[in-house]
Amino acid sequence: MNTGRRERQEAGGFAERLRQVLKGQGTASALAKAIARSEGAIRKWMRGESEPNVTDLRAISQVTHASIDWLVTGEGAAEADAGSAVREATPPYRHSPQGAVDLPLLEAVIAAAEEQMRAAGIELSPAKRSALIAAAYDLARGRNAVDSAAVARLVRLAR
Repeated sequence: MNTGRRERQEAGGFAERLRQVLKGQGTASALAKAIARSEGAIRKWMRGESEPNVTDLRAISQVTHASIDWLVTGEGAAEADAGSAVREATPPYRHSPQGAVDLPLLEAVIAAAEEQMRAAGIELSPAKRSALIAAAYDLARGRNAVDSAAVARLVRLAR
């Protein structure tokens, strides 16, 4: 791995943000168990040696209640639910304070994701595609707008 890239990842990238989430909320072992991944995979993410795919990213967000936007980009609020701890994932899109799905926003997210997948020349399985759309929608919902750069990063993670 490129040493410069690794230093950037460790200094301010996803790895650092994941370490911050776990510092006060749980352990790598607890997160691994909660999202059904190996502790080794979690530790690689924490060291900046690899990054989670979009399905794992969504699971991390659900379990830790860390904002997907913040985990991916470092922008926005770090936690969607202050004081949360690593715990069982809750079902997505249950009745929530956010209300019903914003269909025009969802359509814009789908269009942006399809455009990014075409540009990257990749075809995703329905499971990965739906996880990508859900994660991108969560990002867009928080901003009330689609961030094409964030969608592009999610597409790269979904490979």
